[in-house]
Amino acid sequence: MKPSARHPIPVMLLVAAATLSGCGQQAPSATAPGVGQIAGVKINTDEGPFGGQTVAWYEAQLNSHPNPQSVADPAWQEGLWCAGRDAQGNATVSADAVGKRQGTVSCQNFYRGVNLAQGPYAGHGHAWFKTHPKQRGIESGWCRATGNTTGACFAVETTGAGFY
Repeated sequence: MKPSARHPIPVMLLVAAATLSGCGQQAPSATAPGVGQIAGVKINTDEGPFGGQTVAWYEAQLNSHPNPQSVADPAWQEGLWCAGRDAQGNATVSADAVGKRQGTVSCQNFYRGVNLAQGPYAGHGHAWFKTHPKQRGIESGWCRATGNTTGACFAVETTGAGFY
């Protein structure tokens, strides 16, 4: 085939087509323990309360909650399950069971999601945080709770105002 005869299809066009191919169809839903219906989420409870989710899903859950340690945050619930703890921090399973849980795909994806998450104001820089004190305080609390010091958390810390 001559190079001039090729018509490459941009990757983004393929992704958009794949995403839109399900439009108009009702997404399946699943019931997660203590949370209720979550549209479009397939849950494998052998992998935790939200088992089977992607790294991006966990990252998005963490970024959408101003307090990452909120029981309303599905990622936090998954983190508690991976650590063998209940919402009050009490151990619920043996150390061996925790080791097995942490080896699951779900927990590995959760930990990767935590490493990538940047908080509810991810993507904003030093100057933006300097002019938005309320959001700076929320982001700062998120960063302290997760121990994150990179990306948006670094921007919050270096505004000159420091962490609240």
